[in-house]
Amino acid sequence: MADTRTDTDAAELGQEQARIGDSGPDDQSRSRSRRRRPFIILLAIVLGVVIYALAFEQTQVDLTQITSETRQRSLANILRALARPDLVTYDTQDEITEVELAIPCGPEVATDPALTLTPTCGDPGDVVTVSGTGYEPRETVTLHFVPDSEFAITLRLTTVNTDSEGTFSTQITLPDRTSEEPQGLRAVTQEPIGTWRNRVQVYTDANENGVEDDPILGDEGTRVITVAGAPDIPAVALLDPANQVIDFVTTGEPFEAVGGTARGETALPLGESEITGLHIAGVVSVDGNVEVTLEGPPGTDLSNWRVAVYDGATGEPGGAAVYVSDTIQLSPRISDTAKITLDKILETVFLALVATTAGLLLAVPLSFVAARNIMRDISITTTNLGLILIAVPIGATVGVGAARGATSVVSLLSDNTIGLLLGMLVSAGLTWWLLRTSLPTVDAGVPTRAERIRRGVLLVLAGTIGLIGLLFTSRFLEDIGDRMHAILGWFGFIGSFFSAIGEILDVAFTVIAALGVAAVASHLASKLGYAIRKNAPRPVVRTLNVVLMAVAGALWAILVGQIIDWFYQIGDFRTIVLIPAIVGAAIGVFVAWRGMRKGEVEIGLSIYYAARTVFNTLRSIEPLVMAIVFVVWVGAGPFAGSLALALHTAAALAKLYSEQVESISAGPIEAVRATGANRLQTIVYSVVPQIVPPYISFTMYRWDINVRMSTILGFVGGGGIGSILQQNINLLEYRAAAVQMLAIAIVVATMDWASSRMREHFV
Repeated sequence: MADTRTDTDAAELGQEQARIGDSGPDDQSRSRSRRRRPFIILLAIVLGVVIYALAFEQTQVDLTQITSETRQRSLANILRALARPDLVTYDTQDEITEVELAIPCGPEVATDPALTLTPTCGDPGDVVTVSGTGYEPRETVTLHFVPDSEFAITLRLTTVNTDSEGTFSTQITLPDRTSEEPQGLRAVTQEPIGTWRNRVQVYTDANENGVEDDPILGDEGTRVITVAGAPDIPAVALLDPANQVIDFVTTGEPFEAVGGTARGETALPLGESEITGLHIAGVVSVDGNVEVTLEGPPGTDLSNWRVAVYDGATGEPGGAAVYVSDTIQLSPRISDTAKITLDKILETVFLALVATTAGLLLAVPLSFVAARNIMRDISITTTNLGLILIAVPIGATVGVGAARGATSVVSLLSDNTIGLLLGMLVSAGLTWWLLRTSLPTVDAGVPTRAERIRRGVLLVLAGTIGLIGLLFTSRFLEDIGDRMHAILGWFGFIGSFFSAIGEILDVAFTVIAALGVAAVASHLASKLGYAIRKNAPRPVVRTLNVVLMAVAGALWAILVGQIIDWFYQIGDFRTIVLIPAIVGAAIGVFVAWRGMRKGEVEIGLSIYYAARTVFNTLRSIEPLVMAIVFVVWVGAGPFAGSLALALHTAAALAKLYSEQVESISAGPIEAVRATGANRLQTIVYSVVPQIVPPYISFTMYRWDINVRMSTILGFVGGGGIGSILQQNINLLEYRAAAVQMLAIAIVVATMDWASSRMREHFV
């Protein structure tokens, strides 16, 4: 028994030693890791300290300035101004309190009990204490020195605020203005006129001429306004209170205004206007100014009417529009700052809306091109690829030429509204009939080759007529929009909308025509490639593939060379044509060789990477930089900001959309493909239903982003509320800037609330 236990113990001991021996290195490794851990932690702490020390050095963190009394006082003034936004305007009247001040000292003089000087006299440079009582609590009091002078002038000394009891005490230094007669110290406060329960009518010097003008046109029925600045050929636009151009005359030849409030309006020679109401009767240059004579029925209220001077030689405005008369307004009232802010914040919101819509229309189709799971299995035969690459630029060139020809023909009817309407209706009807004929709902049998050719010809004809109809539509919208703008008055913006849509279609017509013809050419090239592969011997097809790809590569390389030459103006034939053609042909031959090995060329991933590269490049460029470019192109204003945001939005949404497409479930796609559906049907019936909710969520979120981003674009002339925000900050008008900040905060909070509610409903 003892021997048996001994053998068993020996065996267990051997197993334990073997187990220890097997796990020994792991235990040693863990032990070394535990010993090294404190040193690693210490090294990480030291490295973190060094990195943040370098960061503080680069960002120049310095808190010593916060103890400066000057900076603390300036900060307090700014914060207090921001806390009192200029939302309401009270007209004010000056309340003046004066006390006599002798420089140098003379006999004692009586002082006003509301204002006390200690002492009441002194020599130049002496310091006296000024105390005031009986004022409103926390009221602003401005102190002025009133010298003994025959001119009604004052010297501003300082500004103080009263305490909670309406008193103040401050020290002033006497100026070097001696006189034998007592001089004065004046305290001026501004008392608001009227209350919201009892509003008072007051005159406002709107035309800033220093004279109280009656806003009602007198019995003589004329009024003369002087506007500073006199161009060589003065022209004047008359604007009603709704900012509509009522009359626009010039002392020279007719011209169209290119900017300002009368942009797009045509100035007629003086005397040719047929306006029966208030109108411009005379324009004369006098002493470097322009004198404008208005005529109208006696008793006409001229309040808020304005005139704007233009240069008849250039069509550019000569300055801001000026009021023709003073106005009678109620005090208190909503401030002009609040009104301007409301107008600009609405401009900001709609700027973001237009940019988001345009970006959405571009991003949705592009998102499928940038989705890897959609593009990775797309391939094409080498023959088809070569023919399509050759056909696309040729088709685009033909489309541009055809668009120019169609534009020349339709332009003959540009001034004929009825002709444009008939052309639009006839084109639409013919296009619909040709589409119904070429695409029957039910086929009795397999169409013959002749029937397929006939249908193809009808489709091409339908597309051609449809494009011409699009041109008719654009010109008709421009014409009818201008007419609506002239007759709708306050609602003239609806006419401007139709006119703008027509202009967009007109500008885009050439691009649409080029893309349409290029698409038809690529389709025909694909059909030709299929016929060649089906009927030609294999060696001939291989040889033809090499030739086609070489020609296609050279053609596209030359196009790239021309683009580079446009940017850098190289002008060397060898650099921009010969070398690119050789390199492009070599690349084409390489692609053809790859196609020979695989039978097809996988172009899906190439398109995917190209699309991703473009999107990432556009997203890396800040909208602020894009806005600068568009301001140069289309001029300063919200349109430039809309274009900049639209381009950035298209790139950002296309990336978000494509990533959502890549994350969809593959099951529905496989199920739809199993039914024999083509690629377009697969996307419509299996991809789209899965991406609609996130697409809506991303779109609303992007609109919210664009609202916030559009507030910055105004800093570079991109429209929106940023322009007046920057102006007020530069002018240190912090109360006015506070109104714009408040408006931005309200809009952003409202957008966030609306987005969350919409996401709850749709997503």
